[in-house]
Amino acid sequence: MIPGGILANKYELRTLLVIGWAMSLPAPLLYYYAKTWTDVLPGIILLQASGFNIPAFNAYIAGASERNRTGSNFGVVWASAPLGFVFSPAVGGLLLTWISIRGIFLLSFGLFTISTVVLFRMRTQPSTPKDARAYRLEVPKSLPEATLLLFLTGTAVAFSIASPFVPLFFHDVLILSPSTIQGLGSIQALGQTAFAILLGRRADVRSRGETMALGLVVSATGLAGIVLTRNLLFAFPLVFLFGSSRASSYIAYSILAIIRSGATRAGQYGFYLTLENSGLIAGSYLGGVLYSIGPGTGFLVSIVLFLLMALIAGVTSFKVKDSSDASLAGKSQAVVVVK
Repeated sequence: MIPGGILANKYELRTLLVIGWAMSLPAPLLYYYAKTWTDVLPGIILLQASGFNIPAFNAYIAGASERNRTGSNFGVVWASAPLGFVFSPAVGGLLLTWISIRGIFLLSFGLFTISTVVLFRMRTQPSTPKDARAYRLEVPKSLPEATLLLFLTGTAVAFSIASPFVPLFFHDVLILSPSTIQGLGSIQALGQTAFAILLGRRADVRSRGETMALGLVVSATGLAGIVLTRNLLFAFPLVFLFGSSRASSYIAYSILAIIRSGATRAGQYGFYLTLENSGLIAGSYLGGVLYSIGPGTGFLVSIVLFLLMALIAGVTSFKVKDSSDASLAGKSQAVVVVK
């Protein structure tokens, strides 16, 4: 993410998006030809490395958005990924009754190719001379920015402690069939899509901090309900609520784009997203340890972290500095110099 942020400052954004998408093309082909589990490692590494353009992705959304609609635009664009997860498990399961698993990889290659070609229809976003010369890391310089970094990292830890182990909980505790668990996964993705759009719109007209907190409280409620009820009937609406956690992070991305006057378009994303991804990694390992202690132990820790992050976000005022303030300051300075 850090090199990706530097590249997004220096080069045209659409080009970086195309390069990143094109890097994912060989991955399904490497899976197709794999004979052992070690053969898929290059494909996994290449697919993950293609995410270097996520800072450029966020910077492109911010650059194409009106200033008072960043929450809505980030929510809608980021909601597209979980929307795909709503349908893909069912479609993949159906296709496996007709074609082999290797055929699925060829289909994935075709879809990756189409999505890469579509990017050429986007408008270009060239870099400014100021951004192109910026090679520094943009770390937090104010309390709201530091709070935003803590929120992204803490929420990532809380989410990854629970999310990978929800299907295991359904299998081990509720004794559900794989097809039912797959259906619940689609419902969770649907919740992630719906809340990303709804909370994004709310963030544009209401307090951003309170909206982020609302998303985490809803997610904690859903997760707590899953642990307490342990019932298939309640699992469907509750797992839908759990999908709201990532929506709060998308709002944080939109704040990051406009919170500091004079910041480069992607420098902050490189640093903040690196720590967020570190939180996802740490949370996954911690979740595994906690799940081995007890199936619901990690979920309880995750709920506490969600509520703590919600409290921190709710009491913080993420006031966006208007670019006009900077321009007025520059004019005042110019007047002094002239005198």
